Amino acid sequence: MNNKQFQTFLRQISSLNYSQLKQLRHSSDTQISSNIVGQAISDREETISACPHCDSKKLNRWGMTKQGIQRFRCKSCNKTFNALSGTPLYRMRKPEKWLKYTQLMWQGVPLRKAASELDINLRTSFRWRHVFLKKPSKAGCNKLTGIIEADETFIPESFKGRKVIARKARKRGGGDTDKVPVFMALDRSGDITHKVLERDTKEELELALKPLLASSSVLCTDGNLSYKSIVKDLDIDHKRLIALDNQRVIYGIYHIQTLNNYMMRWKTWLNRFHGVGTAYLENYLSWFRFMEQHAAQVEQDWIKAAL
Repeated sequence: MNNKQFQTFLRQISSLNYSQLKQLRHSSDTQISSNIVGQAISDREETISACPHCDSKKLNRWGMTKQGIQRFRCKSCNKTFNALSGTPLYRMRKPEKWLKYTQLMWQGVPLRKAASELDINLRTSFRWRHVFLKKPSKAGCNKLTGIIEADETFIPESFKGRKVIARKARKRGGGDTDKVPVFMALDRSGDITHKVLERDTKEELELALKPLLASSSVLCTDGNLSYKSIVKDLDIDHKRLIALDNQRVIYGIYHIQTLNNYMMRWKTWLNRFHGVGTAYLENYLSWFRFMEQHAAQVEQDWIKAAL
């Protein structure tokens, strides 16, 4: 229905009797509640209180976009914006397909299959995936408390998706692929953090781990001596689990098995993509973390996170 037809419809409402108005309201409420994307955007509209350009709180409502999203105009800088301005979803088209796309992300569907099911371009499928991952990738925890488990794992280096490969060509059967170190840490409350490292060195581990440690915590690691050096001057109780000494659990509670189990689940899930480009590895870490922390799989979670 175009805008002219809609205005004609609005004028006819005054001629409806009470029973018809109740039926119209019921039908409207049903349609609104089923439009999850529209509801999420509407909720976002109600939170707009300041201009994203100058932070002024003097705003006017300024019509609607073609998609029916509320526009605003700032009285101070005279600039206009809408509820999606400043979010990853800004200027992203085809909102009627966003929800289905996020459902496919819950299922871990590859890009080509998602593009085929939604009848969208492969590039669009790729762009949407990383749009929905933008906010989760920035949502890591700032501090870990209590019993903290930390360890590294290694993923084969991949230049998938790159036009230029920044290494010398390898000969078939010419040796092992270079490995990319990935640092992970979690506490028993469920907070998880991760970082893709350039090299597996004490300096890089220190930059990743030290800001996360809260005083009086207990840090559980494997026998890597780098961790011992990192916490040397901190108010941290360090438990080293040395596999060669068959010491995997101390006092029945200090171990890194929770983290190792998480790493194993992440790697198993990652296998479905048949290799992930190292440049995008951080996004795939965030993707899995987001699903683990939203195990109920609420359909609008991805939409709300992007907003």
